[in-house]
Amino acid sequence: MSSPPWEADRHLTQDGARALIRDSFSDIDSRTLEHLGSGWQFDAYLTADGWVFRFPRRAWCEDLFASERLVHQLVAPVLEPEIAIPKVELMGEPTQGFPYKFAGHRFIRGVPANTVDPSVEPTFARGIGEALSAIHSIPKEEALAAGVRELEMDDGRIEWLKRGLQHASGLRGLEPAIEPALKWVQQVALPPTQYEGPLRFIHHDLSPEHLIVDPKTGQLVGILDWTDAILGDAARDFAALVTFHGWRFAEEVLCNYHAPIDSEFRERMGDMARLLSAIWLSEAHLQGSPVAKHIEWVLNAFSSEGR
Repeated sequence: MSSPPWEADRHLTQDGARALIRDSFSDIDSRTLEHLGSGWQFDAYLTADGWVFRFPRRAWCEDLFASERLVHQLVAPVLEPEIAIPKVELMGEPTQGFPYKFAGHRFIRGVPANTVDPSVEPTFARGIGEALSAIHSIPKEEALAAGVRELEMDDGRIEWLKRGLQHASGLRGLEPAIEPALKWVQQVALPPTQYEGPLRFIHHDLSPEHLIVDPKTGQLVGILDWTDAILGDAARDFAALVTFHGWRFAEEVLCNYHAPIDSEFRERMGDMARLLSAIWLSEAHLQGSPVAKHIEWVLNAFSSEGR
């Protein structure tokens, strides 16, 4: 039986990461190392002198650095200068102890978007609205030339949705407040209806950890993790905002969004927020991760404000 897709196919400890960085980049201060997190694609560590190194968790993830570089070249010119993206500056080669290339970029200082103080939320909403306007306005032809592809409901994506929905249906009793959401999940049909409107270049993974904000001013200072960028429905990026920050915030961002939206934009945004919040809760539960924040995201997505 194959291992779950979120598990790594190689072993890497913090001491092992420190040794890899030290041996490949002797001028980097790797004496102390902070584990920033582990996603499906990478383990990320921060050095004492401000470098973030990402180590692929599976063989196919190693190829993402090259495609990501092309996306960075596409995005950087359209963003305001104060908004940083994690451009790869250092590349470590495979060794006997670690089979994949690993990459380093400068640490972008700030806090995740879901920790922003309410007093500076208007500034953040304006910043993300203007940034999404610029990102979504990148011409389709330029995105295709950079290797960005259209979202396709392939077997792997359908399987991901199916696994998540099946597990979510079994979470009855986890939290009374989300019972209506879990009942809704049972009625979702797969595959979902394909979006047939104009495709735009989208980030496709705007979790709060990928939006870095100055905690004092609310200024958006960084957008991380461009490996999932695709040509798709612009409402997808707003759906993520609904889940972690609620409908009112998503509407405030829309007030600062200058790209055109169609009459069904909000409906699709809501449908995607509800579906994805349930899937993400299911994934967290499957992986044995804390689910409190994902329960909150489900409640946000299914709030009456979005009806």
